[in-house]
This record gives sequence, C-alpha cells and structure tokens, in this order.
Amino acid sequence: MEQQLDRAPCGYLVLDQDLRIVEMNKTLQNMTRVKNPQHMHDLLTIASRVYFQTYFTPSIKMHGTVNEMFLTLKSDAGPMPVLMNTAEQDGFYECALIQMSVRGEYEKELLLAKRNAEQINRETAEAYEKLQALMAEVECKQQELMDLNLELQQLATTDQLTGLKNRRYLEERLTELLAQAENGRKVAVLILDIDHFKQVNDTYGHQMGDAVLQELAWRLETEVGSEGIVARLGGEEFVVVLPDAGIEESLKLGNTLCNLMETADWQHVPVTVSIGAAAYTAEDGVDSLLARADGFLYKAKANGRNCVFGIE
Repeated sequence: MEQQLDRAPCGYLVLDQDLRIVEMNKTLQNMTRVKNPQHMHDLLTIASRVYFQTYFTPSIKMHGTVNEMFLTLKSDAGPMPVLMNTAEQDGFYECALIQMSVRGEYEKELLLAKRNAEQINRETAEAYEKLQALMAEVECKQQELMDLNLELQQLATTDQLTGLKNRRYLEERLTELLAQAENGRKVAVLILDIDHFKQVNDTYGHQMGDAVLQELAWRLETEVGSEGIVARLGGEEFVVVLPDAGIEESLKLGNTLCNLMETADWQHVPVTVSIGAAAYTAEDGVDSLLARADGFLYKAKANGRNCVFGIE
C-alpha cells in the first residue's frame, strides 16, 4: 500500500467479494481495537453487523456503489460511528471510512430496517457481544437474503415498462449463445421497430404510447413463446433472439410477426412493425450481429415499412 494512502486522514479498506479483508491502512488500524481482523464483521459492533449483512451486499451488487452507509466500529474508546463509501473495482470493494463525532441527527435519517435491527439488539442486550447469538440471528435471515437477492437480480434484468428482458440481459445471453455458436450452434436475431411510433405519441400522448409498447410486448412474447428470447432494446425497438435458428427461420418468423401486428385486434392504437433479420456468422460478436440486424431494419423501413428484410 502506498505510504500516502496508508497515512490518509480517513480509513481505507479493500474487501473481496466474500467480505474478507484484503488491505487496511494504518489510519483504520488506529481507529479500531481489533487486532489482525480477517473479515469485515470483525470490525463491527453487533448491531452494525446485522445492518451491514442485510443491506450492503444487495446494494453493491445492484449499483456497484454504496454511499454514506452508517456503521459503528469497535474501538478502545467504545463504539465509534463512521460513514462508509464503497465502490466496486475489478472484483474488489474499495471502502473509505470517515469518523463521525456526532451521531444523533444522522441516526434520525437511517432506514426503517436499520432501526428495526437495532431494536432487536436492544431487546437482546445480554447477547450484544456474543458472536454465537449473532450467528443464530443471521442464519434465521438467510432465506430472506436469498429471496431479496433473487428479486434484485430479476429487477436488474427486466424492463420496467413492458416486463420483458432488458438490454443488459440480452447482451449477456447473446454472449453465451455466440460462444456456443463458435462450436456450431445456430443463432439468429430479429430487431423490430414500431412504424411511425412518434405519431402515436404526438397524437395520443405518451401514456397511450406506453400502453401500445406494453401490448406489443405481450403479443411478441405470446407468439415467440419458449422458442426464443424477447427483449426491449430501448424506445420502440425490440429484439427476438432465436437459438438454433438460421436466416431462413428468422425471416419466416419475421413475416409471421409483421402479419400478426398488421391484422391484430389492438386494444389501444393499431400499429405495424418493420423488422431486420440476421444470423450468426463466424466474424460476428454481439455488437456486429445486432448492428447487421439493425442495418436490415433500416432497409425494411426504406422498402415501405411493415415488412422484414434480411439476406437469405
């Protein structure tokens, strides 16, 4: 560790993804009374451990940062309140801890869940310093944490408006499929764009536009079913990924989707779609495959819209 960082006027800490301590500067060593701590929990009071365990991991996994997290460290002078800021860098969590001289006003702004955790620990004050009692409490909450992590993962990969998979999920799944395509598996994609969607928003308003996007998403998922992956790329653009399909199958599905949207009994505003189709080639990565399909989408629009374009 560089000498300047080691003597910085704030605590500096590096954790791995299991929350084990990788590095700690001298400033932080002097702030706490724990000798040779191995894990983040070794530095914290009982109440702060429960709060940290409950909220740190979901927040850092979802956002990549944790800002102004209120914690209490062990020290020779008694519990020491600090504010911790954390950022994920190259698979590690880099933390800066700043000592607070007054906790009263800040504590009023803590999350309700933290206050509940502290209430539990006040009611069980006899177990305040007993690690075994803490572990029993943590074990009771493991299923809740697992459920929360699953919910956060779902939120991170879902488009909030339509309920479809989002661009992040699309790129991750396409990366996996293209790795398999290098060994011979077929992969094709369709990029769909609603024709003249700006007119829908301008004429009926954005609320109606959102309703059209939601209905289109439902129709796409219903038609594609389990044969492919439907995702919202952004705006009025959608993507259908077809594992084990080539350009012929993708063009066939594209024509089916165009006809479906044109003849559907729309609940809101009737629309048509233009579609670009592309199948994996040995030169493709995720970006180039999507770019080719997007190029064919523009050719479909140039051909009068409400059609599919691709090279068979």
